[in-house]
Amino acid sequence: MAKISERFDVVYDTAATMTTAVGLGMLRDGGVYLDINPTLGKFMRSMFDRRLKPIICKAKADILDGLARAAAEGKLRLPVAKTVPLSDAMRLLHELEQGHKLAGKGLVVMD
Repeated sequence: MAKISERFDVVYDTAATMTTAVGLGMLRDGGVYLDINPTLGKFMRSMFDRRLKPIICKAKADILDGLARAAAEGKLRLPVAKTVPLSDAMRLLHELEQGHKLAGKGLVVMD
């Protein structure tokens, strides 16, 4: 893994490949590490280390199929207020962190 010197408010390892030590080491003060590979040890540690948040989740085919069907039928609507290319994503995030409000979601388009 490449060295990352920047620190983050949230680290979410969606691939479940990061060690707890690495995830916690990437946090700013007050940040949280979301761990989708919970173990009993991690749950115990999370009681004493508020930065660690084990998540129990399971993708269920019927739920994902229902979401896909609703989207295809136009029943799933998310208000998109602003669309930006990937090259402008950091600018958009910075604006939001500075308090700029959108009347919907910000969408980053990856070409």
